Amino acid sequence: MAKMGKFTPSKWGRFMPAQSPQSQKGPWHYRNTECMVIEFETDAEAALAVLPPELELIEPATAFMVIETNHWTTLGPYGEVYIGILCMLDGKVCGFAPGVYVTGENSQIVGREIFGFGKKRPHKIELISHGNGTVEAVMEVLPGDRALRASMMPANNEPAESLSALPLVCLRIVPDAEGAAKPTLAQLLEASFVAEPIIGDDGRAEVYTGPGHIALESPSDVQFPVLKVTKATYAHFNAVLPYPKVLKTYSDEELSGCV
Repeated sequence: MAKMGKFTPSKWGRFMPAQSPQSQKGPWHYRNTECMVIEFETDAEAALAVLPPELELIEPATAFMVIETNHWTTLGPYGEVYIGILCMLDGKVCGFAPGVYVTGENSQIVGREIFGFGKKRPHKIELISHGNGTVEAVMEVLPGDRALRASMMPANNEPAESLSALPLVCLRIVPDAEGAAKPTLAQLLEASFVAEPIIGDDGRAEVYTGPGHIALESPSDVQFPVLKVTKATYAHFNAVLPYPKVLKTYSDEELSGCV
């Protein structure tokens, strides 16, 4: 008599591999994240080239580069760099994230499978505090390529509410397993990263602004033209990352033009 497998769906984990899932159920928690954010005006055509048609570009075209060292999370520690393009969706301001790099395996897998972040692995991501007070952020996609270098001088202490995060919109694509051009699933998702600045013993939030600079020296998924830096922020915070919200699931008709 044939013996059939006993690993029924009721026994599957929430992530692959199903018998030993990469992560537990969210939300995911972050503690003592160190972060630099550089906002800058960019080229409108470069931004429009990566925006899905449901999103309206805010002008002047503006991008924000986020560089983080996540010292402790329930996904493990990791560094992260991502870019957001300011846009509107149904009358709400958001940031579309076309490029993300992370140094951690768990954060890469969960971010891709659940949120649709197109996360890739760089050679390294670093936030460095120098003796003169300058904070420097460096990412190398390949060893020594200096794909990203940003720096700022924290000068002005800001209130906690100044760190309010925009919802991020991601394009999640699940490819067809048999190689068809049309994906099995394509969705626009909204991720809300709820960050709470760390408050020091003096009652002040660990949020600072000051003069900043950014240079993108080698091709990468976060390389966009930098026309003018408009704001630089340095902060420490705790955060919670809940599951995303599905904004749209593309129909078969909409996906028929995939090549």
